[in-house]
Amino acid sequence: MLIGHALLGATLAAAQTVQNSNIPRTITLYAEDSNKPYAFLDGTTADGIYVRILQEAFDRMPGYRLDIVSVPFRRGMDLLENGAIMGFFPPYERADRSWIERYSIPILRETVVAICSKDYAHSNELNRFPDDFKGARFANNAGYRLAGPEFFDMVDAGDITLEEANTTASNLRFLMAGRVDCYVNERMAILAAMQELDVDRATSRLFDEVAIIGHEFGYVAFGPDPEDYWPYRDQFADDLDQVLRDMRDSGEIDRLVVSYFAY
Repeated sequence: MLIGHALLGATLAAAQTVQNSNIPRTITLYAEDSNKPYAFLDGTTADGIYVRILQEAFDRMPGYRLDIVSVPFRRGMDLLENGAIMGFFPPYERADRSWIERYSIPILRETVVAICSKDYAHSNELNRFPDDFKGARFANNAGYRLAGPEFFDMVDAGDITLEEANTTASNLRFLMAGRVDCYVNERMAILAAMQELDVDRATSRLFDEVAIIGHEFGYVAFGPDPEDYWPYRDQFADDLDQVLRDMRDSGEIDRLVVSYFAY
């Protein structure tokens, strides 16, 4: 299978470099490019809460240097599954991703919600998700499965109509334009996109949070490595887990989340 020659060549060169004990090993991790506020591309620079957490973690790991490449979610997952990259963040853990060989420790707890236009919410009895949403038009971030398998079974059956865009902001535009009735995503991601779009208070009141679908944790995911391009992967992952654990227990991760929104 042909997979990004330049990408694979750079990876192989890095993996084959003789490491001097005084020279940090460069670790290239791929990140989502449009998942505000968690991992996104700000101009030409990766930013977001997960990015800042990992940058702080690497500052505490003098044996490593972090390089981040931002890509769309689907692209990142395809590269990971094909063994073209070592790690990608921050996907959730899913049973149908059994090809992922290991995850970091859970980094952040996120709350997945459904929001709908006030007109739709007030015109329907919405007690159970997704059963009570038959006939609804939903927006969804391309590649995301946050709404759960029962929801997508209803989509496949034609009971729910789905429109997909790559970014949260684009999907909120669909909702504000009346093109869809509802949208599922993580709560802080929705709030951050509303800030990005300068949604005023009057407009934000046109939407209701109608369901808490669940809680998810974001991770650094490590895919298959059949050619042993990254023989140091597990040692690095163990080292990263220990630092992330220390940051969590000391409250540093919570501090970084608060400081991000205070910025």
